[in-house]
Amino acid sequence: MGYRSQVIFGIRKEHRELIDKVLEEHDLTDNFKWYERTYEHIKYSDCGMKVKNTEYWIVWIGDYLKWYDDYPDVSAVNRIISDYSELNEGIEKGESYKTFMVCMGEDGAIHSEQGDWYEHVEHISKLELY
Repeated sequence: MGYRSQVIFGIRKEHRELIDKVLEEHDLTDNFKWYERTYEHIKYSDCGMKVKNTEYWIVWIGDYLKWYDDYPDVSAVNRIISDYSELNEGIEKGESYKTFMVCMGEDGAIHSEQGDWYEHVEHISKLELY
């Protein structure tokens, strides 16, 4: 069996082909569902005027996966998110990251994270009576 995880990662829509290529090369496309998301933020210009900023993202969600970095397919996805996050360097104040990833184990613990995932994903833990 082993430890299983839910994996959610995203990239701005204009760079989608990078993730699609890695998922196809490692036969992972069936393990993830993808969604288009639109996020709107208000930021302020240098002269203090409100400017509406719209970002378009593609977000992938995979459930009940063995997500160990020593697996070649997992390493490839982690690497592309990490490498691509170099675009995050030098972002302007108020601008969000261009990639994110969060991985939650079956015990509800976050075990891997990159970027501002909490701007895209809500983490809820709860106990239920059987």
